[in-house]
Amino acid sequence: MHTATEAWYPIADPDGLPTPSLCFYTSRIEANIAEALRIAGRPERLRPHVKTCKSPDVVAMLLRAGVSRFKCATLAEAEMLAQAGARDVLVAYPLIGPNVTAFTALCRTYPGVRFYPTVDSPDAVQALEAAAAAASLTLETAVDLNVGMNRTGVAPGQPSEALYRMIADKPHLAPGGIHAYDGHVQDRDFDARRASAAITVAALRELRSVLESEGLVVPRIVAGGTPTFPCHAEIPEFELSPGTCFLHDGGYLEQHPDLQFLPAALIVGRVVSKPSAGLITVDIGSKAIATDAAGPRGTILNLPESKPVGQSEEHWVFRLPSSGTAPRIGDLMYVLPRHICPSVEHYDYAAAVDDDGRVCARWPITARGRELSFM
Repeated sequence: MHTATEAWYPIADPDGLPTPSLCFYTSRIEANIAEALRIAGRPERLRPHVKTCKSPDVVAMLLRAGVSRFKCATLAEAEMLAQAGARDVLVAYPLIGPNVTAFTALCRTYPGVRFYPTVDSPDAVQALEAAAAAASLTLETAVDLNVGMNRTGVAPGQPSEALYRMIADKPHLAPGGIHAYDGHVQDRDFDARRASAAITVAALRELRSVLESEGLVVPRIVAGGTPTFPCHAEIPEFELSPGTCFLHDGGYLEQHPDLQFLPAALIVGRVVSKPSAGLITVDIGSKAIATDAAGPRGTILNLPESKPVGQSEEHWVFRLPSSGTAPRIGDLMYVLPRHICPSVEHYDYAAAVDDDGRVCARWPITARGRELSFM
């Protein structure tokens, strides 16, 4: 077992690890789950977003910790949750076109799971009502409220109120509450982040107040992501939906130092070439790590002073520091991604690593695709 003064990430049996590999460090995931429960106060308040892990094994860890509600974006993630044993799933993404009937097929295939869709337009409500009627279902449906990110959601005030009333008036839909994601709130300072998140809180509470004054039920309010998780945890009636924090990444580690979560997932590669003096090439190309973040896409933990100078599909070239021992061909490089969520979906499975650095299992990334298995 690694001591407190040793690096936490070395693989004890590197010869058996193909590269590039996605590695999940299991005790660190457990520690992150414990920290999320500490922030939430009780497991019933957590509704983790599985868009980061996409793994039934991580879901199983959450279920064992008492978490019973989940959130996802894709239908493949929703099916993965059902197969993993979840029984309460919010699908927080607009269902449009064939995805509407695919959603009702999912509900009929897994009748023991309560799936809640979100909507942000009258067209979406009409399509969902028609599909639910055709499938002889009644679906609790939540309104997705735009609180400033301007990605999805209906505007606060009259538009959101009218949309909620429309749901309540449909014979095959039922009011399912309100959802809001304030991913645009990224203040580094916690007090500033709390102040920014207060806009979300005010909008959600105002909408709930108007609806309840009309006799409409608002069974749940689901708010936030990882950065605003501690802010919304201060609002006792909110369900909390962080996702990234269970694996964490270099971006949030740098941007939000107040969050006490541990990096628990790495991309592990090998030095495959030394093409020129002072350069090494690692077998982690753009097909093996997220490329959406500005700046460096990851940091080599065991060679932190190295500088990325170019990346192509299968290669990543780094310039070595002027001092220190240069790595050899074949040496493992442990890369902390800047953005873990889209890094995970590059892999069919993650190597689960125990406290002794041994790869103890292969955890399938079941929900890396988008289609349902039965359609």
